[in-house]
This record gives sequence, structure tokens and C-alpha cells, in this order.
Amino acid sequence: MQRSARKGRARFAGTRGQALVPALLFLLVGGIGLYVAFGSFQMTGAKMKLQNTADAAAYSAAVLQARDYNFAAYTNRAMVANQVTAAQVVALKSWIDELDATYAGNPDTEDLIQTAAAHPSLWTTPNRRGRLDIAPVRNALDALLPTVAQGIGSITRALSDAQTGYHMALITAIPETADAVARRNQSDTHVTSGYFTSERNAVQLIAWQSYTTIVTPAGKLDNDHLADVVTDAQTLDGFVKRRVSSRSVAPDYQQLDDQASATCRPAGRITINVTHVGGTQLRTDKKGWQSIDASTAHVITPCTGAVDTIAGHGGSTNGNTRGYMTNPPFVSWSDWKGYGGYYNFGDHTSPTPGLLIPDAMAQQFTLGPGPSLDSNNGGLLPYEDIAGTPTAEDAPRITIEVEREADTLNNTPGLHGAARMQVDNGSARGVMRALASAQAYFVRPAEDPFGASTSGALLHASEWLRADGKREYPSVFSPFWQVRLAPVTDSERAAAREAQMPHDTPAASRR
Repeated sequence: MQRSARKGRARFAGTRGQALVPALLFLLVGGIGLYVAFGSFQMTGAKMKLQNTADAAAYSAAVLQARDYNFAAYTNRAMVANQVTAAQVVALKSWIDELDATYAGNPDTEDLIQTAAAHPSLWTTPNRRGRLDIAPVRNALDALLPTVAQGIGSITRALSDAQTGYHMALITAIPETADAVARRNQSDTHVTSGYFTSERNAVQLIAWQSYTTIVTPAGKLDNDHLADVVTDAQTLDGFVKRRVSSRSVAPDYQQLDDQASATCRPAGRITINVTHVGGTQLRTDKKGWQSIDASTAHVITPCTGAVDTIAGHGGSTNGNTRGYMTNPPFVSWSDWKGYGGYYNFGDHTSPTPGLLIPDAMAQQFTLGPGPSLDSNNGGLLPYEDIAGTPTAEDAPRITIEVEREADTLNNTPGLHGAARMQVDNGSARGVMRALASAQAYFVRPAEDPFGASTSGALLHASEWLRADGKREYPSVFSPFWQVRLAPVTDSERAAAREAQMPHDTPAASRR
């Protein structure tokens, strides 16, 4: 029994260590697999980070694109507001000049009253008193209005110049900004040198740069977007568009009801009432605003019957006053037209420009608009606008290509491998690249059928709704430009792969 036990123990001792060999083989295979997996995970992680960096760079570039359009919208709106103010200043100057001239009296009208009225002082005394009453107001306006007009014009010029400068600066800043964002995300990553202006990106770059343009409206007779907005009926107030009133104010200003003089036969009474009309128009060449105010004395006497005479008139303008008449000194019917459907400076006795104009208004027009309140910056100044009439909400895409040297992908020393054990990083010519596109897009929320205002992921979208509920198309007069990533096209990816291939590689081997 003892000998048998010793033999059993000997056989058992001879089998020790036999499991070590497969275990070592398993560990070797597992180690190789872990090494390969670790390297692959590093490559995959690096590619994902590189794509995220490209997305961030493209998105940042599109943010600048949207800022350009929103800045243009804010400055365009400010210029519209300034043009309205300029029109109001011109209107106020014309109105106060006409009021003063009416109280001063027109020689022909004054001579008629002196001849036909038994008591001319009933007319002249209140007029002298009225002129004295308005003298401080006119003096203050005469001193203030040119300064205001020139100040508004200078601000508008500054807005116009800032808009143009900002637009041009962003074209230069976008590649630099995209590169800075890429480096901040990954210090060893940068935008591919020269990509933004390369032939691969030429079509897209031209599309983006030509999406908006700087428009110079002054001196042109065609339609203009800024002029359309400025002269819209909801933009201009009633005082600017059409000033119609009665100058006859109780108890005795600009009105008369008196016994006719002995020289006016047959015996009877003389009555006078004065009406006023005026308006301010943007000239069709858009070089400035022009305003005319005129008052007409409606006189009824026994000796003359009903006659209309000139009571007073005034005018004002800004901008370049040369060429305010088409063929001076002759007045053409087209000279009575303003931009946006306005005509005859508020007098709508006739629907035809230049027809049935009051004598006082015609006389003022013949005399000219008078000195310009702002000859340097009057009229519509250059502004940024979308070229054409866009119907799609998307602006042109901006595509960015970023790259990273392949030897920086593996950050673990000793795990680069060699020969057949080396893990391929999948880069072309030692560089890993990624493409990303982004774009600005215009969004103005609309009311949906269920009554809830929705528009993408906008917060408080209901506060952005148009009052009229209509759809608003893209423009640089509304600051509703947002940013989103956009898909990279197959042609861009193919061009990127083609650019990474060695130039001496045969075409067949590139497929």
C-alpha cells in the first residue's frame, strides 16, 4: 500500500505545470489583443476628438457669419430710424418757415385786403401778433435744426461705415477664428493651411461672400430695399407724409369777416379763410429729403367773387440739392414725384403728379428747396443687403478642414509598436484630417395650427412673433439669424480625400 501511494504521488507530481503553457499562450494572445484594442481605441478616440474640434471650428465660423447679418440688421434699423428723424427735421423746418411767411403776409394778398376790406387792421393786427408769438420758436428751430440734421447725418454715416468695415473684417477674421478655436480645443490641431481660400473651397467661399452686398442707393432711380422700408406707410408718421390743416384759428388769426370797403362794389362783406397743406418726400434719386409747405387764402369779396391767393410758403431739404429738377428751370411732372408713391408734397387735389398744384406750392418749388440742412450726409447712405430675393432660410455653408499630425495621436510611450505589430493610424501622408460645415440661418417663429409658437429649439419663441402673423423671409433688416451645423457634401469629402493622396500616386491606385 505504501509503494502504491508513492507511485500515485509521483504521477501527480509529473503533471504539475502543464496548465501554465496554455495560460501563458492565452495571456500572450490576450496581451496582443489588448494592445491592438488599446491602439485602436486611441485612434478612434483621436478621430472623434478631431471631428468634434472640426465641428467647433466650423460652428464658430458660422457664429461670425450670423453676427455679420445680425449686426447689419441692427445698423440697418438704426439707419432707418435716423432717416425718419432726418425727414422730420426737414419737415419741421419747412413747416415753421411757411408759418412765419404766412403771418408775414404775401404782398398780393395784403394788397387785396387793403383794397377790399373796410377794416384791414382786423387782418393785419392779429397776424403781426401771431408772428411775434412764434418768433422765439422759429429762432430756436433755425439754430437747432441744422445742428440736429448734421448730427443725425454723421451718426448715419458712422453706422454705414461701421457696417461695411465689420463685414470686410469678418471675411478676414473667420479663418483665423476657426484656427484659434481648433487650437483651443486641441493644442496639436489646426485648420489646414490655405484651405479656406483654396480651389476646393472656392465655390463655397464665393457663394458666402456674394450672399450679401454693399448697396449704394443715392443717385439711382431704381427700386431699393432700404428706401422701401424708410418710405413705408408704417415707418413715416403723419406729420412727415401729409400735413393738412386750417391756418384760420379763433378768435381772429388768419381769418377775416369784415364789411367790404367803399371801393369794392356792390356792397357786401369780405371773408377770408386760410388752408395749409404740406408734405415731405424722399427724392426719387434718393439723394435727400425735400419738403414743401404752402398756405392758400380763400378770399370772397363782392367785387371779385371767390379767389384763391397765396398766403405763404416754405421749403426745406437735406442732401445734395443739385438736380432736384430734371430740366431746370422748367418743372416737369416727374419732379413732383417722391419715392414710394408719394407725390405733390401732400396735396392730393389731383391724383396726377404736378397737376392742380396750389400756386403757393408751385411758387416755392420754382424758388428751389433752399439751403440744405445737411449737404454731406443727407439722403440714403450705403448699406449691406442680401443680393437678390432669398426664399430659403439657409445662408451659404462654411466648411472647415482641421488636421493633426499622426505622430501625435498615440500619447502612450512604448505602445507605438513596430513592424507587423505597429497599429496603423489610418492617416494619409502622416496627417489626420476632419471636415465640418456650419451655416447661419434665418428663423422668425410663426403661429402653428394649435396656437403654440414653435421654431426649432428657440426659447420664448412666442415673443419673436410678427404682429401680423405672416411669414418673414430672410433679410438683413431683422436680427433673427441663428447658427447650426450642416452636413458635409460627398463632393467635399471626395475632394478632401483626393487632396490627401500623394501627387505621384497613379490614379488607378487611388481608388
